[in-house]
Amino acid sequence: MTELTTIVAAERAIDIKHPATEAPVGLRITLLPDSHPKVRAASRKALDDRLQGRGKVTAAKMEQGRTDMLVASVGAWEWLGDLTFHGAKPALTDESLRKVLKELPWIGDQLEVELGNRAEFFRSAEDADI
Repeated sequence: MTELTTIVAAERAIDIKHPATEAPVGLRITLLPDSHPKVRAASRKALDDRLQGRGKVTAAKMEQGRTDMLVASVGAWEWLGDLTFHGAKPALTDESLRKVLKELPWIGDQLEVELGNRAEFFRSAEDADI
């Protein structure tokens, strides 16, 4: 018999790929599922902000909300091989992640796609590609 409560989303690692060749660039990011407390808190804050604004949404607010959700959804990163960002392998902080996402929006695009693939958060580690 399968226990329903054992079916839970778990964090998962993805390899960021070159936008043209799709070859891994050497940056591995651990994504948190939408059920993670950090992600849920960011989601509630985004909803509260929209409700307070009474429907007044600007492009800047939308971009900020997207970035906030992406930052909340990243649990770790690993810089593999000789890959660097401005000559360094930065530690993961909200600030360093925001800088990477601002300068390299294609990374945020990949994160959004992977976050939208909810079923992948329910795969076992043995089934994962990484």
